[in-house]
Parts: sequence; C-alpha cells; structure tokens
Amino acid sequence: MDDILRRAVNSTALAAAAASVALIAANRLSWATGLLVSTAWSMINFMLLMNIFGIATLRKPRKALIAVLLIKFPALYLIGYLILASKLFPLSSILTGLAALIILGVMTIWPKRA
Repeated sequence: MDDILRRAVNSTALAAAAASVALIAANRLSWATGLLVSTAWSMINFMLLMNIFGIATLRKPRKALIAVLLIKFPALYLIGYLILASKLFPLSSILTGLAALIILGVMTIWPKRA
C-alpha cells in the first residue's frame, strides 16, 4: 500500500510542478505560486494523516500519536488559515491545488481497465 500512496504523491507533485511551469510561462505567477503552496499543504496533510493511521493501527506509543496530532491540527491548520487569510493567491488556484492530490491519487490508485 505504501508504494501506491508514494506514487500518488509523486504524480501529484510532478503534475503541480508542470502546471506551475506552464502558468509561469503564461505570466500567471500568483496562480502558479498558489497552486504549488496549496498542493504542498495538501500533500503534507495527507502524509500526516497516513502517519496517524499507521500509528493507530500498529499500536505505537501514545507519545508518537500526540506529536503527530500536535503538528497536524494546530500547526498545519493554522498555516492553512494564514494562506487563505493572506489573500496573496487566487482562491481558485488554492482550491485546484487542494483537489490535485485527490484527483491524481484516485487516478493513480484506480485499477487500470483493459
């Protein structure tokens, strides 16, 4: 399962980077930056969530779970709020970056049809 998740994250990062290069070439710097920032935030959020599930299922020490939860909820969501509140990036670029991991993750995980 880890290989599938790694492929989803890698394909999302590659697609976001390619889209950002195209947007920079089209002179849409704020859109490209918003896409990269929100995609990075989404991937970090996804990886922390997978760590929480891993810690819970493997019954690791409670301190490890508390550490990840303290990083994820107060810190990561505060950063997300600051990204939205700063209004440096168009909202549509942020939403596209947040949806990128979901869309490409599903495309990567979904079985190939013949």
